[in-house]
Amino acid sequence: MRDPLLKLSLPLPTAVSEPVAGVVGGLVAGAAYLLAQVSFTAAARPGSAAEPLQRIAAILMGPDAAPPPSEFTFTVLGMALIIHFGLAMAFGRLVSALVWRRRAGSGLLVGAAVGVALYAFDFWLIAPTAFPWFEDALRAVTVADHALFGAVAAAVCMTLRRPAR
Repeated sequence: MRDPLLKLSLPLPTAVSEPVAGVVGGLVAGAAYLLAQVSFTAAARPGSAAEPLQRIAAILMGPDAAPPPSEFTFTVLGMALIIHFGLAMAFGRLVSALVWRRRAGSGLLVGAAVGVALYAFDFWLIAPTAFPWFEDALRAVTVADHALFGAVAAAVCMTLRRPAR
């Protein structure tokens, strides 16, 4: 006799709406971005893996939380994650709106381009006046990480729009 629990299945949607896909895409892409940013920072300067998180937390906590030599605490980590993933969801929505009706190839390119545009906007327009501690992050790898964010967000959004087969 078969186990009756094996027959239970949760009804899952065959596709999700564009806003939901944008939020999910932003969360997944935000995680990919953060992993890449922390990894590259640690590889370039051992012992400095927390610096990207400190910079992010300092957006709301002020320059005392920015590296160096600020101490990395659970408060800084929590604040950084709240800020980062909040922005990732908003930017994921933007990517989703721009790629929702595109084919995969052009959607990935548009997503990556949006990521680079976000880098330019955030790091060249906003950060120099509002958050000068981001100046240390003006590196090619940060541009690449933003392109990665956009491409991953686009890929997730375009995957979620398709009905399951």
